[in-house]
Amino acid sequence: MTAGPAGAPALRAGVARADITPPVGIPHTNWGAATHVRAEGVDLPLWATALALRDEATGVGAIVVDLDVLLLAGPLAGAMRDAVAALTGVPREHVRVSATHTHSGPNVGRTWVDEGAELVETYTASLPGRVAGAAWEAWRSLAPVRIAAGAGTSHVGVNRRVRAPDGRTVVGRNPEGFFDPSVRVLRLDLAAGPEAGRPLAAVLHYAAHPTIMAYENRLITPDYPGVARRTVEAVTGATCLFLQGCAGNAGPAEGFTAGRTGDTSIYHRAGKILGAEAARVFLTLDTRPYTAVFQEVLESGAPLGVYRHEPLPTPDATLRVATATATLPVREFPSRAEGEAGANAAREVLAGLRSGGASDDAIRDATWRAKRLSQQAGHSRLTDGRPEVEVELQAVGIGPAVLLGAPMEVFGELGAAVVAGSPFPWTAVSGYSNGSTGYLPTAEAFEAGGYEVEMASPYAPAAGERFVAAAGELLRRLR
Repeated sequence: MTAGPAGAPALRAGVARADITPPVGIPHTNWGAATHVRAEGVDLPLWATALALRDEATGVGAIVVDLDVLLLAGPLAGAMRDAVAALTGVPREHVRVSATHTHSGPNVGRTWVDEGAELVETYTASLPGRVAGAAWEAWRSLAPVRIAAGAGTSHVGVNRRVRAPDGRTVVGRNPEGFFDPSVRVLRLDLAAGPEAGRPLAAVLHYAAHPTIMAYENRLITPDYPGVARRTVEAVTGATCLFLQGCAGNAGPAEGFTAGRTGDTSIYHRAGKILGAEAARVFLTLDTRPYTAVFQEVLESGAPLGVYRHEPLPTPDATLRVATATATLPVREFPSRAEGEAGANAAREVLAGLRSGGASDDAIRDATWRAKRLSQQAGHSRLTDGRPEVEVELQAVGIGPAVLLGAPMEVFGELGAAVVAGSPFPWTAVSGYSNGSTGYLPTAEAFEAGGYEVEMASPYAPAAGERFVAAAGELLRRLR
């Protein structure tokens, strides 16, 4: 699928990047089973990559930023969008900030430990400015582009909800469960001047939790998305954004191997496999499609059939942006005060064990308990006694392609349902965008139980169906 008018296109694009690597020593507690608190090194730098878009015919602009962080809480995402809007002039609702969801990045915001909180505060406060700077640089470099989009497949991910021997639904590997292996790629080439035809940017969309580097790991890493980006860039020369998909129930196919959850070679391998497939798709796309017409026979050592290339008509590449509010039902949780009290008590127990030199097993047990109570407190703050909450859905349409973002960890089946009903030929549905409100499972997942529904989701079983309906209506309105 290609897009872009045959003449000078109205669509402009620019890309830029900021290093958002945190300092060594920052809290690194994204795993309840970990026994360390602070990051002890950096395997690969973390990035914020900005793609700026503007339609010269309509004046519509948009900026999409991906960040190598676990999650973006609503206030932090809002501060980033405000900073980008203030610096570039692009409307706030046309700015998207998305987390790749790497679990081996730093803590961003409050966690279940207090040690190192001053580093977290300083680092988090620096992010809106860094993101805005990258967005501004991308906006200032706008140049005419043509686009093309396509898809491949990769199985570096797998369904992660599996029935354990004790009967519980746990996070692991389930090859029999639903998994969308699509590797969606959007290609943007320069369209004017002496560099016309040069690749400018690649958008790589894939859905799998970046949890290869798990509880034994003590290094800051971007996990497989970082290596996938670097692989695409090395092969194509285009600056690559990674947009995490609907990974709520998708994890790495080589995740949680005993004794190897700190082995960096595993995530490097997975990232290269995914990046190689994305680069293959990118190289097969042509932003100036044509048909080959037989022209003549040229006599040589053998008679040669000579062809001429005739440009094909290409679809409209108008830039459109729209948002919608989805009202989703939630479950009942303790009051905000009760939730905070439980989380604070668990943090105090954990701090006492650490300061008292308790065993690793005792610390690990207290850590996962504190993590779960911290999550419950977050649900209490979000729901605040209400039966429903409102979340923002955002869609950025580029001709026949659309990027849809939501502030949840959406299950893969829900994302696939949105794609199936989309009026756009190429649709990339992402969670982890413009905020974070917890997991959004399917109704069927509630029957099986497990972490995603029992501990990490504030939503009621009917919320998934409502999300699909609201997203579908937004896409139809955008189209």
